[in-house]
Amino acid sequence: MNRSMVRYLLAKLLLIEAALLSVPLIVSLIYQEDFKVLLSILATMGILGLLGWFGIAFKPKNYHIYTKEGMLIVALCWTLWSFFGALPFVFSGQIPNIIDAFFEVSSGFTTTGATVLPDVAVLSHSLLFWRSFTHLIGGMGVLVFALAIMENSKNAHLEVMRAEVPGPIFGKVVSKLKNTAQILYIIYLVMFVIFTAILWIAGMPFYDSIVTAMGGAGTGGFAVYNDSIAHYHSSLITIIVAVGTLLFGINFNLYYFLLLRKFKVFFGDEELRTYLGIVAVATGLIFLNIFNLYGSWAQSLEYSFFQVSEVITTTGFGITDLTKWPLFSQTVLLLLMLIGGSAGSTAGGFKVMRSLIIAKISRNQMLKTLYPNRVMALHINHTPLDKSTQHSILKYLSVYMMIFLGLILALSIDNNNFMVAVSAAASTFNNIGPMLGTAETFNIFSPWAKILMSFAMIAGRLEIYPMLLLFLPKTWSKY
Repeated sequence: MNRSMVRYLLAKLLLIEAALLSVPLIVSLIYQEDFKVLLSILATMGILGLLGWFGIAFKPKNYHIYTKEGMLIVALCWTLWSFFGALPFVFSGQIPNIIDAFFEVSSGFTTTGATVLPDVAVLSHSLLFWRSFTHLIGGMGVLVFALAIMENSKNAHLEVMRAEVPGPIFGKVVSKLKNTAQILYIIYLVMFVIFTAILWIAGMPFYDSIVTAMGGAGTGGFAVYNDSIAHYHSSLITIIVAVGTLLFGINFNLYYFLLLRKFKVFFGDEELRTYLGIVAVATGLIFLNIFNLYGSWAQSLEYSFFQVSEVITTTGFGITDLTKWPLFSQTVLLLLMLIGGSAGSTAGGFKVMRSLIIAKISRNQMLKTLYPNRVMALHINHTPLDKSTQHSILKYLSVYMMIFLGLILALSIDNNNFMVAVSAAASTFNNIGPMLGTAETFNIFSPWAKILMSFAMIAGRLEIYPMLLLFLPKTWSKY
């Protein structure tokens, strides 16, 4: 293993995080916050700067890395960024417990949106901004962002981006991978700016618009107030947030094709049509189920569409108390938690593409019993899907289910409510945010459970394998 290259790239990434902390530093200066808050950010930047400069002082002789190094860099980067990103909260005393702060920032970078804070009012403007800024950074990917601005490092781009980009099939929109990262991030940031502007025009305060748009763009769900989007008492804002997060749950490669006026590719995409179909069906089912609660078809439809949008995109903004909804509606939302958004989007979950492929594999297996001699080809977007990819998806499903069930079992030790344990596991592992079965935050769990869920969030965001390899002794061998 090329350890010097792993150290070198991680050092560069720590310097990038130090630079990103200058944004909440500016916010702190604008709002003239207490010097302790300012000092906590500066101290974290100093620690990151020292570690980063020390790490890049000795350049590696060999710049080549393989899949193992790529996955290790990704797993370590997300873990280290979450740890160091938590330090301003600890140093300022606003989240004094390092485990709670690590959970909060892991939730931020992985765009989960789960929180241990019963009251976000304890946070200053700058740290509340940093909390949501982690959504914006982590949404498209920490490493995708880094690759978009770093110089070429031989094949390093390919291996780390392959390990980080969500979805069963890795693809580039242009031949050069660095250019792909830049194109995707430009599309992402332009959409974020438009989202912010629309929220501001709709009547949301400017600061709130930025923070909410960061949470929506990253499909994370950290909000400015405890009652989330319900605080604004505006149906217009509710619909804008619901539609906005749905758009960020679509594969960003499709937006590139849309810019090239390849409308047939965009609207003919099977995953997109399945994604929108699931949203429509789930909204209709929940609408029929909760209509009696509100007595108004307009409000029932608004709440149904909003919560379906927030859950399937794994965003997690809130508009109402879901514990008061019927069990059927909560179960539909739980299923949406497992499915998640599109591959190549900022959304988490198992991904619509994988669910679609597994459904087609299951259909072919059933047809095979009727026609044993018939050759069953599986197509996605009119393109045959090779057996190797099909097998890798089934293997991923097996690993996914084993970890998910193990997480439920572990959390059931810490909490006696079945719905809470299951939804907490689904929420963290699928990067969703809200729990079902309780109106409490994740602070109800013990420290060891919070650590477990923090790593579950990172594992879920990185699609399991990089985090599993991090704990395998063989990964650290020289060969």
